[in-house]
Amino acid sequence: MKNISVFLIMICLIMTACNSKTSITTFRGTIDIINEDKFVVDYSDEVNRGKKGGIDSIGYLCNITFNTTTKFVDSKGDSLQFEGFSMGDSIRINLSKPQVISESNRQFEATEIVLLN
Repeated sequence: MKNISVFLIMICLIMTACNSKTSITTFRGTIDIINEDKFVVDYSDEVNRGKKGGIDSIGYLCNITFNTTTKFVDSKGDSLQFEGFSMGDSIRINLSKPQVISESNRQFEATEIVLLN
């Protein structure tokens, strides 16, 4: 009986490890809405990355907050102003700390936002 319990615990641990996503510090998205202190970004590609089988057609949006220390730059690393960003722009977001990207995790703080197009 003890061996069966140990075996079941091991199987549960393995299944949990296989289902967990990796924390990341950067991802790409498209600006959907611009507010004074945040961008609302379509991050559907990142949410669906690594999924197998049919991918749903649901669009996922997240809030990217920034503050006075957040850097805004172009793809060459040159400084930009907040006003240099427009809805529909592709951006790379560098996060303030590693986080798991998922359908339910929708709030991120950026240390740097890079305009890609």
